[in-house]
Amino acid sequence: MVWTRVLLLATGIALLGGGAVSAQVLDRHGFRLVFEDRFTELSLRSPRAPDGRWDTRFANGDRTLPANGEEEVYVDPDYLGLGLNPFSTDGRTLTITARRADDSLRKRLGGHGYVSGLLTTEHSFAQTYGYFEMRARLPAGKGLWPAFWLLPVSREWPPEIDVFEVVGQDPRTVHMTVHSNAVQTIGFPVQVADTSAGFHDFGVLWGKSFVRWYFDGVERARVPTPSDMHKPMYLLINLAVGGRWAGEPDGATAFPAELKVAYVRAFATAETIPAIPRRAGE
Repeated sequence: MVWTRVLLLATGIALLGGGAVSAQVLDRHGFRLVFEDRFTELSLRSPRAPDGRWDTRFANGDRTLPANGEEEVYVDPDYLGLGLNPFSTDGRTLTITARRADDSLRKRLGGHGYVSGLLTTEHSFAQTYGYFEMRARLPAGKGLWPAFWLLPVSREWPPEIDVFEVVGQDPRTVHMTVHSNAVQTIGFPVQVADTSAGFHDFGVLWGKSFVRWYFDGVERARVPTPSDMHKPMYLLINLAVGGRWAGEPDGATAFPAELKVAYVRAFATAETIPAIPRRAGE
């Protein structure tokens, strides 16, 4: 998920030793599963459940990214006592739902016109290096902006690894990006099958030497690992609405809009350095 959208784009050329790559199937040999959620139930962290697996707001307490001009507020069942819940599970699939906010709620939502959901593992899981994967079906429609990404436990920014971002008006283009202070932000817009028509696997293999992105188990881009990207990072999943990049939803954008997630996994590799999770409340 980008905090600023100034990218150096690559569309198949070599770039700083990386770039778009020919199809290579992911080799999982030696991977060890260290984190998995198949969403048979959803464990949210809250004052009543301080050991919950998923946080529902950013590390600084924010519930949107104003720098992006986004139009949603990330809510949860406890938010302001409004009883808004963007999360549901049928025991097999997590659904994050974005909806238009009732006019009566907009003042309490700081003028934002939509409510949606964000999940992070800031307090439950992080590591340095490894393979991170999500299987999901993404929503289509102008102004919709689903993402799966990594941020550092240190709460610095950058660095950031975007496993994927998609804008709903272009569901066949997956944006794979690194943000770094060490190198200019580098993003790869990769053409894929329609991400709104079925479930697909989105993954990133982050190592000491390279960051490599995968779609349905096939490598689609890579870049040398920036020098400031050697620290533990945690996972984030969200469905944003609007913003300067995704644009304003239009009359053809269907609400409620749904991001469906079958599972999230993280694997340790030979290079992985485990991170000790902070205790709840730290």
